[in-house]
Amino acid sequence: MRSFFAALFAAIVSCSLAAPALADNAGSVRGTLDVGGKPAAGATVTLKGEGPPLTATADAQGRFAFSRVPFGRYLLSADSAGNVADQDVEVTTDAVVSLQLHLQPLRQIGKTATSVTRGPAGNPTSVNSLSQSQIAAMPNNQSLNSIVETMPGIVKFSYNEPVAHGFHGLTYEVDGVSLPFATTSNFSEVIDPRTIDSLEVFTGAFPAEYGGARQGAVVNIISKRATDLAAGEQGSLTLGGGSYADAQASLTEAATVGHTRVFFTANSERDDRGLDSPTINPDHDNSNQSNQFLRTITNLGARDALAFDISNNFAGFQIPINTVANDPNSPVVSVPGTDDVQREYDSFANLTFTHNTADGNGYSQISPWYRYDRVVYAGDLEKDLLSSQGTGLQQDRRSAFEGLRLVQFRTYGANSVKAGVDGSIENFNGSTLIACAPTAGCASQYNFNAQAQRGTQSDAYIEDKFTPTRFFSMQAGVRYDHSTGYTSGSQLSPRFEVDGQVDPLDILHFYIGRLYAAPFLEDTRADAVITAGGQSAAPVYDLKPERDSYYEFGIAHQLEPNVRSYINFWKRDVTNVLDTTQLASTPIFAVYNNTIGIAKGVEGRVDARFSNGDSMFFSTQLSQSLAGGISGSTFLFCPPPVTPGCLNGIADVTLQPEDHDQTFSATLDYSKVFGAGREFFASLQPQYGTGYPVQFQNGSGRLPPHLIFNASVGREAKKKGSVGFNASVENLTNDRYLIKVNNGFNTTQYFEGRRFTLRLTAPF
Repeated sequence: MRSFFAALFAAIVSCSLAAPALADNAGSVRGTLDVGGKPAAGATVTLKGEGPPLTATADAQGRFAFSRVPFGRYLLSADSAGNVADQDVEVTTDAVVSLQLHLQPLRQIGKTATSVTRGPAGNPTSVNSLSQSQIAAMPNNQSLNSIVETMPGIVKFSYNEPVAHGFHGLTYEVDGVSLPFATTSNFSEVIDPRTIDSLEVFTGAFPAEYGGARQGAVVNIISKRATDLAAGEQGSLTLGGGSYADAQASLTEAATVGHTRVFFTANSERDDRGLDSPTINPDHDNSNQSNQFLRTITNLGARDALAFDISNNFAGFQIPINTVANDPNSPVVSVPGTDDVQREYDSFANLTFTHNTADGNGYSQISPWYRYDRVVYAGDLEKDLLSSQGTGLQQDRRSAFEGLRLVQFRTYGANSVKAGVDGSIENFNGSTLIACAPTAGCASQYNFNAQAQRGTQSDAYIEDKFTPTRFFSMQAGVRYDHSTGYTSGSQLSPRFEVDGQVDPLDILHFYIGRLYAAPFLEDTRADAVITAGGQSAAPVYDLKPERDSYYEFGIAHQLEPNVRSYINFWKRDVTNVLDTTQLASTPIFAVYNNTIGIAKGVEGRVDARFSNGDSMFFSTQLSQSLAGGISGSTFLFCPPPVTPGCLNGIADVTLQPEDHDQTFSATLDYSKVFGAGREFFASLQPQYGTGYPVQFQNGSGRLPPHLIFNASVGREAKKKGSVGFNASVENLTNDRYLIKVNNGFNTTQYFEGRRFTLRLTAPF
């Protein structure tokens, strides 16, 4: 696998540039054109937006098609001998957008007359995207998790982890290639937002191409498009600082090397408040992060393209402590000066070769990829043993993935068929040392556990988007997943979606699908037994793969040509819910099963993007997340039904609220662009959420709700010699609300206080 990477990367520098390469996060746009009721044969159709401009010519029947359009917002323009039409278009991954445009004479320079009949736009609900300009204006745009948490159906949880549609676990794809999580306790994020051009989030309506891992949501990321990689050399340097002794620097460089477009970015940041703390004012909470990312795009001819990504990340986090005894919210007390630190190392590389068919109605892709992840927990054992819990930890865990993705897409009349195969091999190894004071109740004072495991993930899928008319579309697909590791499993997962236009402004949407999620290779069963005072042997029962049935029904309404809204009702029925929690007060994040789980809710969104550059969205959700029957892996309970050999006798399957269950949440974001060159921007973002459960699957008590305000103002530096800036404030009212209270399974955590940040950017 590594030698294949080397050979393909060596080919990049010797190739000729002919056309821009596109990411695989794409849909298609098709339609018909007429002038006075007659087909507009030979009309020129142009699609301009977030990617490179695309052009097509209408055939004798006035039909046109763009078979591969990266997700985002576009302006479609048609011209036939002075008869014109313009149309705003939103494209989501795997969508088929159908249009009928009636061209009319140009009335006066700069204005067009447009008459459009829209069809079902692929995924009208539960799929949302953010453009580069929207992300740039956001006050919390330096955190990928914070950006994702502005989407409907997603709530902000501890350690700033997004929780989507009831349960933990998001799937990430970067430039059309999967980016799997390797261990259970990463605090850092998968990619720096300063590397991102645009992103798209599926909270439902998952096409068959997505699966195999937890799917609370799928986050598609385009790092840099071909148009971001300028034909000439350009770059910028950003320096910044702010609250919590924050200091940061960022360097970007885009250039053309021979016939290859290259983008490079390097970022570094440190501050005094890295993780959610058990105290209102954080103690021992420094963090530092640095990352480097390189992307190249080279075209091998008129229809062949090669794109290469490589990323390297490091993050270090002090583990915050509480040194004040008798705190009712933070009963775990550490010795002053306790110095536990977690260090995280992460790198990935992917290479995508794309071949487009001569008629523009299909493409093939091959994408080999690699990822390495290492998490080191360096515990201060001497002082840890003097804490109120009397336990200490040292861990070193490594995981390496090698994978290959194959994709084939083809349009046949009203059918758009996509098929693919994915396969990956993961090698995990780790060591854990748990130290216990005599009062802690462990089996012995020092307990060492080493493990190594090899696992595989493989899948195959086929899906068809059938659009017989502009009023109706149907997507049907089936996916097969198979996984091996500490436990093996497989599932055949059908997916079915129907979208129908009931009037010119409204589209009804229905989706049903099965989902499968393989567990991590990391095995924490022996650690669970040790920290509970037992022997070093693992329980006799195993962790199980998660299996979901997911349903949704919604309606999308077009308020204005550039204002989209929807409301979506969803439900998720789960067996063997995969979840994570801390083992007592240790920083071991352990995977476990709940035998059953139910999540249900309703989400809504209004999304407006205006021609003057302004944008606004409002996301909200009302939901419930319940689980019961704590069983496999971490906890010393038997999975129902009780069987001989279990360590105790009764398994309770009563449904109780999950610790991340949030009844109601809402986010409003408004960004204004102003100035003669539209280079200035300002953004306001209030966020509201009800409190989380006080207990862990035990009772109905709730923590208080919270309302925070984020805002930013800035200037984009559009040319050399200018200076840009971004001044932002998060949590303006300094509401440091409780996220968790210590309840035997979780440590106390407070949300961070007011944070000011100022960044200056100079292009060169």
